[in-house]
Amino acid sequence: MPDWARFALAAVAVVPILSTVFQTLVLTDVTDDVIRKGVEAEHYSMLWSTVCWGVAILYGVFAALWAMPRFGSRITLNVGLVLFALGNLLCGAAIDLTSLAAAKLVEGLGKGISMILCRAVLYRQFDRALMVAIGFYGVCAYATRPATPFVTALVNDSLSWRWVFWSNVPLALLGLWLVRRFIKADRPPTPMLLQIDWIGVTLLTAWIVSLLFLFSWYRKWGGWTSNIFSATAFLAMLLPVALLARVASAYSRNEHLQRMLRVRLYIGAMSTRMLLLLELGAVLGLMANYLVELRDFPRATAGLILAAATPAMAVATLLTTVFHRRSLRFMWFLVGVAGSAGSLWWMSSVDNFTSKEQIAWMLGCWGLFVGLFPPVFLPTEVESLDRRDAMYGGAIAIVCLVLPLVLIPTAMGTVISVWTDRALDTERLNISENRPEVEAAQARIADYFRQRGVDGPELAQNTGRVLGTFVTVEAASHGISSGLRFLSIVVGALGLLVGALLFKRPGMSASSPAAAPPK
Repeated sequence: MPDWARFALAAVAVVPILSTVFQTLVLTDVTDDVIRKGVEAEHYSMLWSTVCWGVAILYGVFAALWAMPRFGSRITLNVGLVLFALGNLLCGAAIDLTSLAAAKLVEGLGKGISMILCRAVLYRQFDRALMVAIGFYGVCAYATRPATPFVTALVNDSLSWRWVFWSNVPLALLGLWLVRRFIKADRPPTPMLLQIDWIGVTLLTAWIVSLLFLFSWYRKWGGWTSNIFSATAFLAMLLPVALLARVASAYSRNEHLQRMLRVRLYIGAMSTRMLLLLELGAVLGLMANYLVELRDFPRATAGLILAAATPAMAVATLLTTVFHRRSLRFMWFLVGVAGSAGSLWWMSSVDNFTSKEQIAWMLGCWGLFVGLFPPVFLPTEVESLDRRDAMYGGAIAIVCLVLPLVLIPTAMGTVISVWTDRALDTERLNISENRPEVEAAQARIADYFRQRGVDGPELAQNTGRVLGTFVTVEAASHGISSGLRFLSIVVGALGLLVGALLFKRPGMSASSPAAAPPK
């Protein structure tokens, strides 16, 4: 079989996986509340399904790392796809929060297994044409994510929230058939016994769960005035110390870990991935909340506006991959950081009257710059990593993928809520004071209702309701704008730190003594 045919078949085989397993990581607020209402769950209680989902993904990643050298990557990937399809079938059939959380355990386990193996299988099939695989993966796995809310909104509006999950089932089964048909079997003749530090995995998982509860239930618990919040915060500070101590104790015994942590470029590549996912998770979550909750756009319209980032992101990723130059990676990274931070600052100017077209232009501009990140970190992490460490590196990469997408939307939502509450208190204080502007606005509103025959107590009630609604909307808009400005500053600051890891002196390569430990 010619190389081009083998490449094409490998790409076709992983398309259903990339379009289901990876894309369900980004649902955003466009459809989240529909699922919550479908299972008749309270807002804060939905955290339990998120916790089950995140825990199962992390254990699935390391379960795949344990199973792959024993049974081969193709068999392990098939198991992951079966679990993913079964989990989505159960999620769509959920009748309450308990059944949804249990189904999320199955779905998350299959997702974690499939995510870590899909990219490794794809890269291995392309072999020496690695940049082709990287470009294909970068476009399909990252550039298409802003379009996911639009697709889920269409599915929900056309069918129901259950089909947001059920539509993944036939695609996952198609991926299962394609993998078995076009991906070569690779079961090792002699199974390798790869040991996983499950205590370390449990410490990592417990730390993430504690952070999720801190960010999500901050307002429910009343912040630091609550004993249970304080205890959870103490646990969240203690667990990473225990995790680092566990890693340090294993460092001297694990040669894979030693090689990876000593390669500065690999750490920089992982940091770039997390920066990209930080932006994807935070921006899509914030703008979905702004479009659906604040502007009251239809879900499909909100999803279509978010999808404006996809074409620009795909073009940027594709062009920088086709015309790839290793010497230009650092420049593309700096341009991506500066451009995306500037776009976020521009995006923070949105208010209650910004047109849909202008918002789409803002998201398109932002997508053009964040599309420069995948061609920076995808080849760098491959080139800077020893082949013997490929699976370990893949596990770390997936953990770096899961952490931001589980934590960032939740954290940003809490931050925005806190800023909104503060802005609401300020607005209410302004209205309560005897200010000429407020009195004039109140008089105009009262005159509007009076001309329509409203009088007496009803007039005062309607006038107060209009002013209160205006104050609430203005406060929410201020909270989102503040969040986007804060995110812009964070992206710029983190970009400078990550750039220090990615910068290479002239003549320095991934295999040079400065970039890798001596043999």
